[in-house]
Amino acid sequence: MGKPTMRRWPKSSMPCTPADTLTTDDREGIRCRTLVMLGDDDQVTLEHAIDLYRALPDGELAIIPGASHGLLVEKPDLCNTILLDFLTPEPTPTLAPRRRVG
Repeated sequence: MGKPTMRRWPKSSMPCTPADTLTTDDREGIRCRTLVMLGDDDQVTLEHAIDLYRALPDGELAIIPGASHGLLVEKPDLCNTILLDFLTPEPTPTLAPRRRVG
């Protein structure tokens, strides 16, 4: 089987276009707990990920050290630990929160 064409790739893995981007209002409207996870050597810039994280009222941020955009393949154990923790019913309470003050 040959290499898939761009039409076969899911939208999430295709390069972003201006039409694919969320506005600040769109992001602030996301009210569910959301994980932003990327590698520290990712194609997505740290600044972009931090902006997204900050715009999500219930966002959580994970930066995987020593990983690129292929972080799930490069660091599967660490990513799985973070994902499983994120998928718990309730977030772990933090000792000195700045964003999620209850």
